[in-house]
Order: sequence, then C-alpha cells, then structure tokens
Amino acid sequence: MAPIATPGVLLEQGEIAYGDVAADYSRFYGTNVTYNQRSGFYFGSPMFVAAGLVGDALANNSARNRAQAMAQAQWRDFSSCRAILTDRRMLLHVAAENRWVTVRHHEIISFLPVLDQWALFTDYQQWEPMRLAGPTVPWLTAATISVLNRGRSEYQQLPPLPLPD
Repeated sequence: MAPIATPGVLLEQGEIAYGDVAADYSRFYGTNVTYNQRSGFYFGSPMFVAAGLVGDALANNSARNRAQAMAQAQWRDFSSCRAILTDRRMLLHVAAENRWVTVRHHEIISFLPVLDQWALFTDYQQWEPMRLAGPTVPWLTAATISVLNRGRSEYQQLPPLPLPD
C-alpha cells in the first residue's frame, strides 16, 4: 500500500496514512434510561378509584418495559463517517456528532469481517464494539489486515480470522 495525503487532518509525528474512505458507523452498548411513573389522585366511587389505579399500574408497567428495552445493549449511534486508516490507528469523523474518534490498532481485541454484508466488526480494550459497513469496507478490512500484519509483534497475538466455508 502506498501512503496517501489526508488534507485537513493532522497526523502524529511519523504516522503514515494508507486510506481515506466513507463508511457507515455504529457502536454496540447499553445505556441508562429514565422514565416517568404516573401516579394520579382519584376521588369518587370505588369503581372510579380502582379504574384509575389500574390505569396507572398499566401505564407504569408499559413505561418500565419501554425503558428496559431502550436500555438493552444494542447497535446505536448510526451515522456516516470518514475513516482514515494509518499505520497506528483508525481515525473516524462521525458525521452525526461532528466529532473525531480515534481507535488505536494495539487496542483491538477482536476483529471480524463479514464481507458478504460489507461490514467489519471490531472490539477494543477500552471502548464499545464498533461496526463499519458499506462498499468501501472490504477494502478497508484488507488494508487493516495488511497494516496489522506488518511484522509487529504486538499484533501477532490477535486471534486468527475465520475463513469462509
């Protein structure tokens, strides 16, 4: 692979960029979700009070179930991104958040390309799993493998990639 220029992006001293592509980005994580409980004050006949309390209980149960479903670990933060592959890291400009994210190669703990879906799933020591997808991702996957296998001993401990059947 030949080094490329990355206009508008400041690289670290001696860092070499190999690719600058567009991809779809998402992260996999759970979160805390709050919800409001309904609690009415009912005055009137016993039937009216009972109906109000039952309605509150049903509404609260529904709100709690929705909050639990929203809090579950799932793919979130869907956005397009600019992915720049260097010899040290991948720089991602996440469009929806208008921010740069840096993921260093030595922090990778799993690396799973799913080429028939044009997707790459990676997991990191200090960060949530990430998914990159799109027509440029098979190239990005191959280029990342090339960078990781440039004889650096710290990358030799990565698990082998699964081969297709």
